[in-house]
Amino acid sequence: MIAKKILLVALSLGLIASVGCGAQLYKVAPLPATISVDDVISGEQGLIAVTAILDGDQSLERFEANLPLAGVIAVDVRLVNRTAASVKTDSLKFQLRDSGGGNLARLTPEQALKRVMKYYGDGFYRKDAKLRTIESYEKIGLATNSTLEPQGNLRGVLFFEKQNNRTSLGGLTFSVVGVTKQININNN
Repeated sequence: MIAKKILLVALSLGLIASVGCGAQLYKVAPLPATISVDDVISGEQGLIAVTAILDGDQSLERFEANLPLAGVIAVDVRLVNRTAASVKTDSLKFQLRDSGGGNLARLTPEQALKRVMKYYGDGFYRKDAKLRTIESYEKIGLATNSTLEPQGNLRGVLFFEKQNNRTSLGGLTFSVVGVTKQININNN
């Protein structure tokens, strides 16, 4: 009789734990369609970077988390190669500076997720759910070790460390060393 009760409680707890923890910790939306790069850079030549810095509302829509509150700044980057030669993206240097000129440290997608989980207090989760969420973050991340062919484009998100209350989203400057033309679309 007691063994049946213990078995029933164990099965109930197992069921609650498996149902309560979904397949992912946070759903990550695919990269959204944006305005045509041709509209932004008509007539421009060279390697061009078009960027948008995601604010809290935009990050909630795309990551189910307010990244700036969690200490993460996400930058949606699109590189367009309007040259006759291929460009290795690992030769480019991506930087985000605050209004005082200080560089913000770059985060890997996994480091960004760890900061989000810490902020939201996610200490109890299924390992496979965390792994799928990391895969989702990496999938939308900018491939910084690829080759951008002539007339090609590459898009993804880069993550940077927001330093507590010292970093405001207003006045941030994103730059890519090695591009011909830098265009910031949504720099708040």
